Amino acid sequence: MANRPTLFVDRSLGKRVGIRLREKGATVELHDEHFAQTTPDSVWIPNVTARGWVILTKDKNIRRPKGEREDVLTAAAKVFTLTSGNVSGAVMADIFIEHLVRIENTATSQTPPFVYAVGPGIFLQILPPPTSQPTEEPASTDQ
Repeated sequence: MANRPTLFVDRSLGKRVGIRLREKGATVELHDEHFAQTTPDSVWIPNVTARGWVILTKDKNIRRPKGEREDVLTAAAKVFTLTSGNVSGAVMADIFIEHLVRIENTATSQTPPFVYAVGPGIFLQILPPPTSQPTEEPASTDQ
């Protein structure tokens, strides 16, 4: 991909995930390279989004009402979160690597805000909820 988006690795993922993604050719920025550990999500989310970066996280609050979800919506963020954060750093990195091309393509083609959940074999849009198009037959013009 010629113009790869910059992936911002949230502090919840640790540095190992970012390092592995860089090894796969991704453009990566690590949380700790730009913000203190104690920087609230309400501060770094809009800052990262203003730079056009894509957020990778395992923070489940980022997709829940009354969590960081409002920050995501207000900032028009592009977010990819793990379906389960209760795995090792190596497994987290493997999941993001599995979906790297799709993450980059979605990040450059879809209008934010959005949140996708990713896991082994899972790539699911959760915010805004995907809408299904009704499959109606065209109205008959016979009289």
